[in-house]
Amino acid sequence: MTAGKPRQRVAEDSPACRHGHPFPENAARDSRGWLYCRECNRIRARRPAAQPDEIAIERAAAGDPPERLTPRERRAAIVRLDRQQLSSAVIAERVGCSRRTVHRARSKAAA
Repeated sequence: MTAGKPRQRVAEDSPACRHGHPFPENAARDSRGWLYCRECNRIRARRPAAQPDEIAIERAAAGDPPERLTPRERRAAIVRLDRQQLSSAVIAERVGCSRRTVHRARSKAAA
């Protein structure tokens, strides 16, 4: 299974997945026993990851976050502010998230 990308789950008795790939040629089971489509999984694995918006990160670090930050942009803004040795409360206020989110982002960045 590709890390971070869930497979397309399908019904046991369907002739094809929801994207039209035929079964049983493309059917497989994951470690938990869920049925998924191998072709959908291959296609998803080939897609490049979306790049974070640097302007949104800069705005969030400056204290004027856009209405919606992606999780990756939020983490990048938190890491950028963490390098300035700001407290969790100040970072949370600037980015527009909870202090718990700041703690989680810090622990992921440290790992």
